[in-house]
Amino acid sequence: MNRRGFLKQSGALPYSLGSGIRQEATASDVPDAYAPYSRIYPDMVVSYLAGKLNAWAAKWDRERAGIRTPKQIDARNSFVLQKTIEMIHGLRPKRPLRSQVVKSFERDGYRVENLLLETRPDYWVPGNLYIPAAGHGPYPGILSPCGHEVPGRMYVTFQSAHVALAREGFVVWTYEPPEEGERQHYWNPMTGQNEIGGPVTWAHELEGQLLILFGEALTHYRIWDGMCGVDFLTSRPEVDPNRIGCTGQSGGGLYTMFLTAMDNRIGCGASNQGGADNRWPIELSPYWPLDLGDIDQQIFPAAIYGIDQADFFMSIAPRPMLITTSYFEPRFNRTTETIRERYRLLGAAEKFSTLASEDPHFWTVKLRLATTDWFCRWFYNRPGPKEEPAFRPEPPENLYCTVDGSMEYSQRGQTIFSLLLKKEAKLPPERRLPKSSPELEEYRTQMRSDIKRLLHWAETASALAPRPVVTTPRKGYRIEKLEFLSEPGIYIPTWVFIPDGYSNRKPAVVCASDAGLENEGLEFGFLEGLVLKGKIVVAVDVRGIGITATPHPADEEVGRYRQVDDAEEVLTYWAWHMDECLFGMRVGDFLRSVDYALTRPDVDPKGLAAIGRGMGALWVLYAAALDDRIRSAVCHQGLLSYRALTSVDRYTQESSVFVRDVLTAFDLPQVAAAVAPRRLTLLEPLGPMKASVEIAEAIAAYEWARKVYNATPAPERFVVAGRDPLLSLADLYGKHLAQVEGE
Repeated sequence: MNRRGFLKQSGALPYSLGSGIRQEATASDVPDAYAPYSRIYPDMVVSYLAGKLNAWAAKWDRERAGIRTPKQIDARNSFVLQKTIEMIHGLRPKRPLRSQVVKSFERDGYRVENLLLETRPDYWVPGNLYIPAAGHGPYPGILSPCGHEVPGRMYVTFQSAHVALAREGFVVWTYEPPEEGERQHYWNPMTGQNEIGGPVTWAHELEGQLLILFGEALTHYRIWDGMCGVDFLTSRPEVDPNRIGCTGQSGGGLYTMFLTAMDNRIGCGASNQGGADNRWPIELSPYWPLDLGDIDQQIFPAAIYGIDQADFFMSIAPRPMLITTSYFEPRFNRTTETIRERYRLLGAAEKFSTLASEDPHFWTVKLRLATTDWFCRWFYNRPGPKEEPAFRPEPPENLYCTVDGSMEYSQRGQTIFSLLLKKEAKLPPERRLPKSSPELEEYRTQMRSDIKRLLHWAETASALAPRPVVTTPRKGYRIEKLEFLSEPGIYIPTWVFIPDGYSNRKPAVVCASDAGLENEGLEFGFLEGLVLKGKIVVAVDVRGIGITATPHPADEEVGRYRQVDDAEEVLTYWAWHMDECLFGMRVGDFLRSVDYALTRPDVDPKGLAAIGRGMGALWVLYAAALDDRIRSAVCHQGLLSYRALTSVDRYTQESSVFVRDVLTAFDLPQVAAAVAPRRLTLLEPLGPMKASVEIAEAIAAYEWARKVYNATPAPERFVVAGRDPLLSLADLYGKHLAQVEGE
């Protein structure tokens, strides 16, 4: 979670003012059976997703309540470990450790080695090894992953904690995660500036979301770096391999939890302000900013297995664990009481403790002393110091493993981005090019199966149950505004544009745009232009877009890459935690809009077409690949391809267009090919930064789809084109839809 999330959970900010989110209104709230769905389902998408997540949480709370015996405890712990390894896509095979000591220096009571640790081939983690100067080894070893601070291990409070531990007889290996300290990809040492702005968590999101496309997880990289850190500590002659501890603050506190739970060599832990409260159930006040935490702290799909913060801590028992927070709050107290009960069941109540700093989110002197005392108690059988000794922090350059403080600019080995580029060259996997009608049908069948699997989408037969809202007359046409159900609990605001004076059934165009109905449906817009050409236009807002956008605001950060820290991101992650897909839900909503359009008596089903703009271009592309009733599709200003994203290190495309594991199966050109032989037009595809790409580049990206269409009787039905500045949007779309009638 980000810093604001830690503040909420630690008590510096209120987390909840109510008992939870209302999923739907009670009978007394609905005056009659025909009330608009917008009155029945306020805050619809948040309520829907939170309701499903809370149902999973309630199920697993009941399961946990029945765990009382050592055998049951062992079974649950094994389940948590097995599923966690599975969700982070496995652990790497062990390999011989390599480390490089760059320099060392001595201080009063301890010595420091600046060194690089190789955790995978040519992938080096910079860190500092603090070694006691007093006493006789081997000493206990402490692994200390850093929290979310830009300086990483050079952050003054982290230095203070590590020096205090070394002076009390502990060898400390501290290292930073990607995008902090010397591992900052976006920090330019020549200018001293971060090129993307915003908090450090934005950098985590930008690389972590790309890993999602490849079927990987940033959490895996961080956990594996920590496990290799344990390997390194136990290999040092100064360290007693039977006395290994782990501690960190904020994100480092969270990784103390992960690592201690997953590596039994860690015999004692102190998790400082690491967000110990359970994520589920969700409790949220109206209009409070949504905040789940950063992608390097997510394990998808943990909710369906009931694996929450308490499960990790309970699996650590009976090993000693200290959990600290800023302030004792009900949610923290409830979670830690379940952990305490597990320690009691195992006869180890004295090995679990909690402490509040009664200060803001910071590794304060009170918490640093408590951390040192905790390790002194369990590794030396003595209390720690009552006061922290005088300490002069090192300037960052004294702790560097590189000349300029940047692994990136010093070109010291691989980074996550360079590893992604290597993986990208091999993905998506090759498919056999269909060269006949039977082969094309086989290809389309397989693609539809793969799309449904990755989008977690299944057809629904539930009633549409449309309800009218109002009819708005306009010049030359009218708009029937209504709502229908995509599925129970989800309604789709719909504006049907109907030309004046029509008599027979007319061709329909179903439209969706991420700009929303209230923007696209204004007078003189392209929807008006289409209806004045004699078409019936069914325009919709899929869930969470436009009229049904969540009222919960984005968090307080602003900047160009704000999309990695907004409500869309949180809703996307909520769906992934249930092994579902917000993007897939929206594709399903569009297909239900096609269902609705074809129920209308004024719509001619022979010529149904679809238009998508922005993110809507991708919803329409996928919908057309899944449904032959869409005879023609225009996708305008949609993402060029997923590989376009993974070939760069920054982007402004929304989190909600990401699909977990998608590049392990296909990319957008393969989806486009599944529309063949029907008409498909891609207009002005956008690159990672939402700028139009050169048409030659777009055509080259879709060469595979072009080859598939060339094998059909109508290769001209596939078009990749730019915007004709002489045509209005309505004329442009009409030009590409014109031939579909009668085909």
